Amino acid sequence: MTAEILMKNIYTFANILSQAGSDIVAKWNHTSLNNAFNWADYCIKVFQQIENKPYRGEIEKHMASMTLHLHPPSCLKLRVEDLGKARVILERTLLQNPFLPEKLSRTIIEQKQKTKGNNLEPAECQEIVTEVTRVSMLMKTLQTDEDLYRQTQLISEATALLSTVISLSSCSSKSQRFECYVYNLLSRLAKKVGQLDIILKMLCVLPSDTTYTDGQLQDLHNIIVRWLSEPQNRFLVTSCKVLIQEACRYHSDLCQSYLEHIVSWAERLEPSYNEDDTNFYSWRYRCTESSEKGKDHRTFEKLCEHLENLMNGNKQCQLTVKHTLQSLKEKSYFNVYSDILKRLNQIAEY
Repeated sequence: MTAEILMKNIYTFANILSQAGSDIVAKWNHTSLNNAFNWADYCIKVFQQIENKPYRGEIEKHMASMTLHLHPPSCLKLRVEDLGKARVILERTLLQNPFLPEKLSRTIIEQKQKTKGNNLEPAECQEIVTEVTRVSMLMKTLQTDEDLYRQTQLISEATALLSTVISLSSCSSKSQRFECYVYNLLSRLAKKVGQLDIILKMLCVLPSDTTYTDGQLQDLHNIIVRWLSEPQNRFLVTSCKVLIQEACRYHSDLCQSYLEHIVSWAERLEPSYNEDDTNFYSWRYRCTESSEKGKDHRTFEKLCEHLENLMNGNKQCQLTVKHTLQSLKEKSYFNVYSDILKRLNQIAEY
């Protein structure tokens, strides 16, 4: 077997394991399950062949780099020694995944009883199982309706996620590859959870692992801020304002990006005239031809709330907001920014 085929096959199993730890597993059937365990058995045989070979270190290096290419993106970091435990790791990953269909869970448990389990202690594989299921467990936690539970978990979950991601920064010598991985991971989290609480909190905590450097942490934080600055990132203006304010205190670049999102929102507000109303006009959000639904939160009042929140971050944020709004106000005789400044002044006086 050539080295190319070997690495391709290991990558196939790593992808299957990544899926086993994600919400994708909800679509698995018994055929999918059998296929996954067949690949796990294959990896055990691979490990037996390469365990004591001089090129083991080279394979380890390529496996680390492979981590950043997995789909869906996960926190999995597969090592050569893990190949020898592939079946156990897969089994425990599936059983700890809250998205695993009940019928497949029963099948796995029945198979375990028939084979009388294995000789490995649970702790031996728990680290990698935690890595591969981290995102799915986060999704389940953050989707709960119990706000108090979410808040008590947020700091520890953000710290753990930040620690895991920063440990993967050494998996590739290409910074662009790592940034692409982080973008994909954050996008997956935001899409599945529908909010940015955990991502914003990652900008306000330190990794639990003490082996990272200040440069690595700064680079990762910069990547997160750039991702949050993406125009298509529609979740920023619907996120928890307290968390945004906290993150903006630590990162002035995020303050500017957040303001740009709000300004793009303001640009879509247009006057709606009503002679019978107490006020001659009010500001309404203009939808596109494709009829953007669910934009009720994009009102003039909500926009002012976001700006007030941003101004309360720190002195630098306050100055940035005032300067930007004043400059935009002066661009024309009549625009929404005049009314925004009036409203913010009223709030400040109150």
